[in-house]
Amino acid sequence: MNEHGHRHPNRVDDIVDQIDALTEDAASWSATGEHAGSLWSQPAPGAMTAVELAMTGGAPIEISATEPVAAIAARIGDPFIDRISHLRRVAFWVGGNSVAHHPVNTGATTFLHHLLADVRDGNYVASDDERDHARLLLTAGNLPEIHGPCLVTGIADDGDTPAPLDENFQGWFTGVLDELAQRRASLVHAIARELGLSLEQLDGVSVVFVGSLG
Repeated sequence: MNEHGHRHPNRVDDIVDQIDALTEDAASWSATGEHAGSLWSQPAPGAMTAVELAMTGGAPIEISATEPVAAIAARIGDPFIDRISHLRRVAFWVGGNSVAHHPVNTGATTFLHHLLADVRDGNYVASDDERDHARLLLTAGNLPEIHGPCLVTGIADDGDTPAPLDENFQGWFTGVLDELAQRRASLVHAIARELGLSLEQLDGVSVVFVGSLG
């Protein structure tokens, strides 16, 4: 408030500026605040749900289930794709030349590290071998980095073909989105209290959470 006890007309802009400062120069994650279960509704015929980890954020999308390799290549903008695999049923797909031609995708890298940490800690259903692998990566401090756009899919029984993400991953990712929504809401309310704003003045203000999820 100013010296006369009235709220400054630019206070809402101040909130946005402060939020922008928290996310400057970093890949972002967004969550709607609504339960994410609807994201895993039955995809259209001939399609399957994947998670796209673009340079500016991540979200479930539908891609072709009949030609998934071509669909992945089109989404990441590279005719050649490489697979980053640390779990038997989950694959992170990147461009074949992503390391040479793209910066680190901060959001995707954080996503992968959080997944590995949850595998290690028993918060993601995994085999003993997968937990040991995740523990080794996290203990050694030599964590993988993802460069450029990335898509996450499941893996078919042949161990190579992109496939729909299973219920195990879907449940875990729903929990991640819920956690992000809660953190975003807490951040908005904290900033509002600091600036003396009412809840009504928060309408239309979005918060993007960036950083470690652990």
